[in-house]
Amino acid sequence: MTRKNLISFLLASLVAAPAAHASVDLIAIGSVSGTYVDLATETTGALENGVAGNTLGGLGSGIAYAGGNTFVAIPDRGPNAKPYNSAIDDTASYINRFQTLNLSLAPSAPGSVLPFTLTPFLMNTTLLWNKKPLVYNPGIGLNVGSGAPALNTKTTFYFTGRSDNFDLTQPSTYSQDARFDPEGIRVSKDGQSVFISDEYGPYVYQFDRVTGRRMKVFELPSKFAVTNLSPQGNTEIANNTTGRVANKGMEGLAITPDGKTLVGIMQSPLLQDGGTHGLITRIVTIDIKTEATHEYGYEFDNIGTGDKPKYGTASEIVAINGHEFLVDEHDGKGFGDGGLSSRSSIISI
Repeated sequence: MTRKNLISFLLASLVAAPAAHASVDLIAIGSVSGTYVDLATETTGALENGVAGNTLGGLGSGIAYAGGNTFVAIPDRGPNAKPYNSAIDDTASYINRFQTLNLSLAPSAPGSVLPFTLTPFLMNTTLLWNKKPLVYNPGIGLNVGSGAPALNTKTTFYFTGRSDNFDLTQPSTYSQDARFDPEGIRVSKDGQSVFISDEYGPYVYQFDRVTGRRMKVFELPSKFAVTNLSPQGNTEIANNTTGRVANKGMEGLAITPDGKTLVGIMQSPLLQDGGTHGLITRIVTIDIKTEATHEYGYEFDNIGTGDKPKYGTASEIVAINGHEFLVDEHDGKGFGDGGLSSRSSIISI
């Protein structure tokens, strides 16, 4: 959650045309202040960095349609833009959650720049937890307290953004680790649950949409995990030759219209595929019922020029139908460092 001021919701419309020739038109922009707080009042207390534990922000990590005017949106691992402890990459014990919003769309007043006005309204905040114990770091030797949330009970253990909440003896995909960095979210076909992908593992979990309880773990192939873990991302990258790049795990998540298959895309290629200097990242399909996985390669075309090379990263994937998907990718820091910024591609798998 690095943006402190405005979180903008951009609503675009695909014009009626064959998928390969579709255009995208911006029809409305709505915003809410990043200084607002969400509805999880039980998390109001200050985090380790002094920021309120229910600060509303970072919703751009993932957003999904949930019917009518309702959308679910997810912040990432919490407000870690404020430096306070580099030993844990300035992460805090922010309890992971998703927000339910009403995005009301109405015609704009005559003469407005855009044809519609979008008004976001926060309806609910749902905290994410597990019924069985999770792994938290006591914080000894890191000049920081325990990573276990005070809200934990004997049957409720919350996921958090703290980078040190992992079992050092297990690979990064160990499902009992409390650390969770959500990036993609999709709603189940029946509307009763949400699927969320993450960067720490990478993980793909299913949560009850009403209670926030973790219902199911989808196991990814071992090649996606790193085995030498560290609360510092740069150290973790340096100490591994295979697995996901730290903070560049499963960034995007799609679900097919029939609700049977999840499709996740890695932000950057795996370390064995070139890491942040690689050309091809991996897409993983997951059969929700059988949990079977298949892999595909996605070749970046947004890699800059010879004199200003910018290696591509994926930011989102959306299902157009059962076999075609829209992939959004970007390079470096966008226009800020002379890059090509973002672009989208339609792929078929």
